[in-house]
Formats: sequence, C-alpha cells, structure tokens
Amino acid sequence: MKLKLYIPVIGLSVISVTAHACINTYAFELGYGGLDQKTAQKQLAQGHLLKTKSVEDLNDYGVLLIYAHQYDQAIQIFKQIEKSHPNLAKTAANLGTAYELAGQSEKAKYWIEQGMQRDPNLHQGSEWIHVKILDAKIQQQKDSTWIQHHDVLGLDFGQAAEPKAKVKTVQFQKQHYDLNRILFDSQIQMDQRLRFVDRDPITAQIIFNMANIEMLNYNLADKTVDLLYRRAQDIGYLNPKLIETRLDYFQHSKWFRFKAFFVNIYQTFKNLIV
Repeated sequence: MKLKLYIPVIGLSVISVTAHACINTYAFELGYGGLDQKTAQKQLAQGHLLKTKSVEDLNDYGVLLIYAHQYDQAIQIFKQIEKSHPNLAKTAANLGTAYELAGQSEKAKYWIEQGMQRDPNLHQGSEWIHVKILDAKIQQQKDSTWIQHHDVLGLDFGQAAEPKAKVKTVQFQKQHYDLNRILFDSQIQMDQRLRFVDRDPITAQIIFNMANIEMLNYNLADKTVDLLYRRAQDIGYLNPKLIETRLDYFQHSKWFRFKAFFVNIYQTFKNLIV
C-alpha cells in the first residue's frame, strides 16, 4: 500500500475518513481516519516501502513509523531526508510531528515553524494552531496548572450557559483570524490530532471552543454541537460542569431555538441572493 504524502499537523499522510454512522457531520468523523498502530506495524514488517531510497519512499516510510508509534526511528528518517534533500516543507512538518509525539515540544515547535516558513499554505494555512498547541505544551511542562488559567488560542466565551464571544479575532504573527477561520483551521488540525490523543486538556479546550463557535453560528444540524462538547468532555476538558450547562441550554432553550430559526432563515435567503 502506497501512503499518500503528508499532513503536517500531526504531519501525516492523508487517508480518507470513513463515516461510522449515518450522521453527516465532520464532528462525528474527527480523528477516525488513517492507519491504526497494528496495521502500520504489519506494513512495516512487510518492508515493501523501502524497495527504493527515493525521497518519496523514505517520507512514506517515516510516516508509517509515526503511525506505528516508532517516533525515534521516524525522526532519524526525516533527518536523513532533510540532509539529502534540504528545505522541503513536508519534511519539516513531519519531523516536527515526530518530535512532538516523542515528547520533545521545543524541537517540534522549531520544525513546525520551519515548515510554515518554507510553505505558508501548509495544511491549508492551519499550522499556526499547531504552533499555539506546542506553545501551550511548553508552558504546561513548566507549570502543570497553566491550562487551568489560559486559553490555548486566546479565546474567551465566558462562563454563561450561552457562549458569548469576548474575543472575536486572534492575531498570530501578522495574520488575523476570525472565529469562522479559527473553526475551519481547528477542524483540520483536530482531525489528525485526535488519531493520537486519548486524554489531553489542551486538545479538549480547542474542541470545546469549536463547539462554542458552532453554537454562536446557531448550527443545529447533524448534532455537531452535541458531538463536539461530548468529545471535549471525553478527552479531558477541565470544566465538565460548564459543558453540561451549555449542552442543556443548547438542547432545551426555546429562546435559543427561536433565535436559531430566524438566523438560519436569514442565512438561507442571503445565500440564495448571492
């Protein structure tokens, strides 16, 4: 099996996501694509990816090592590629990913930033979130309570039952990202990250904020909001009581449903006119 090259957030190859039910929502499918560890180990045992030493085959081999959780070996492969074929954006992104999964956040950040410099459009321009996650990991290593007092992306939706956006744009370097762009970029990043995360309050916080943005957008379709809040809860969001409060409001508030009804009608007519 030939792996498609590369996805940099968790820097791995893209493999199509298979739906696991009749729910048509990206929230349901987040993190369910790609190879599992046992399948990757089986393919490594077959050894057919190393028939040549082309940069493509070496990269695919390194990706397979990551899926197999053999991170140190993957790092050596990507360092070899960097030496023989320097300045490839995908190499930097994959090397950064391998370092992150190996627990070396500082080196991971360096290589993810290298990938962004080599190609600012890596992963549809969403890698700034990867850098912010690595910044949070570095801070969390210095102070285990950091995540309790900070938002990874600098967002703030308050503590009320209905989220209110106190921050509507986030600046990273010279770019500004509004809430819808943050939602889009977070979706891309989380799809890969959730393939490797069991419990992580940093990832959980980003998914929680995805649910908040979807709620602000009055998205009532396909249980997206419910699924995102529940996923955040499952992987360790630090305020489960707030999740339950938001879910209860989303599911039972007649006022929220009333507003959502008219907002969605307005958006439908606006889209028809455009």
